[in-house]
Amino acid sequence: MSLELQFPNWPTFGEQEEKAVKDVIRSGQLFADQKVREFEENFGRYIGTKYALGLGNATQGLHLCLAALDIGLGDEVIVTPYSWISTASSILMQNAIPIFCDIEEQTLGIDPDKIEKLITSRTKAIVCVHMFGYPCKIREIKSIAEKHNLALIEDASHAHGAELNGKKIGTFGDVSAFSLHQRKALSVGDGGIVCTDNVSLAEKIYKMRSFGSNELSYNYRMTEFAGALGSVRLRKLDEENDQRRKNSLFLNQLISEKLGDFLEPLFINPDSKTVHYANVVKITDEGTRSIDAEYHRVLEGSSLPIRKTWSPLHHHPNFNPCGNSKPARGLPWELDAYDGAMRHTQYKNLHLPVVERFCPHKILEIYVHPPCAEREMLTALRHLQRLFKK
Repeated sequence: MSLELQFPNWPTFGEQEEKAVKDVIRSGQLFADQKVREFEENFGRYIGTKYALGLGNATQGLHLCLAALDIGLGDEVIVTPYSWISTASSILMQNAIPIFCDIEEQTLGIDPDKIEKLITSRTKAIVCVHMFGYPCKIREIKSIAEKHNLALIEDASHAHGAELNGKKIGTFGDVSAFSLHQRKALSVGDGGIVCTDNVSLAEKIYKMRSFGSNELSYNYRMTEFAGALGSVRLRKLDEENDQRRKNSLFLNQLISEKLGDFLEPLFINPDSKTVHYANVVKITDEGTRSIDAEYHRVLEGSSLPIRKTWSPLHHHPNFNPCGNSKPARGLPWELDAYDGAMRHTQYKNLHLPVVERFCPHKILEIYVHPPCAEREMLTALRHLQRLFKK
């Protein structure tokens, strides 16, 4: 069955973005320079941190956050199992050991009630994620980090402009990383930016992103194209986030009225301002058949932005190499000198009941980016009804 409506593409670029790119080309300066510095200043001012450093992507940002915190061989980092792979694979890039902590049901973020039992003498940091622009329980997580003298890294890749109690997401931890990837709310094609108030961390990241340190450093710089686009897109972010919130509120009302026996919108903390990089709904009817085959049949060939979510990270091959396919760099949890929690445990055998119950079969992501509005949300509802209301 064909769609009644073709969903608009995201992101959308206009004359201002085109002019910004042309200005970079005409300048002859494509390497990181003035446009990157301008974007860093603008973004830091917007988020509310003293320092903001542009990078090639958010994976590089997370890697440098860990490196700047001197996290390395044998260290443990507590991390969510529900995110894009980079959140946890960046820990392996430092030869440290990810310690997966289950999520909680309200925000799908790491569960603060389960963190403390995972802390050991090897624990150096906690990495939390604000999934799809819904702030996680960051205040409780921050309190635990401070109590145990642990670094706190916010992966805010989905949360540009989100707030909790009037404070911008990305300012709660010691350091935060935002993605500027093609699909993100603030898109420059590909890019990342790290924010912090800590001058020492800022100086380390500044040096390590551009071979400017005696330590092992990297070629992680942002281009002038990305910086120029970032400044333009940042000026539009609040207005576009307002439209995402309107779309989400309207769609959630429709779902509650028409599909409340099958679907439940993700909880929105009244103290927060969510930004809905995606609108998230949970499948609540335990009798509902697996959506896999039906999902693909209904949505095949469509532009409808409804997707099944990721599988839990502790099932990912990066953490479960098969047979002789172990990486050349080795597996830090198998070293003789390591005697921590993962020494005789396989990641795939971890029991994380909440994330395993919901992901990937009980969560749907519905993208509500502008220029979508009410008519697109009505179309999304009709397709959800085809999936669930028989």
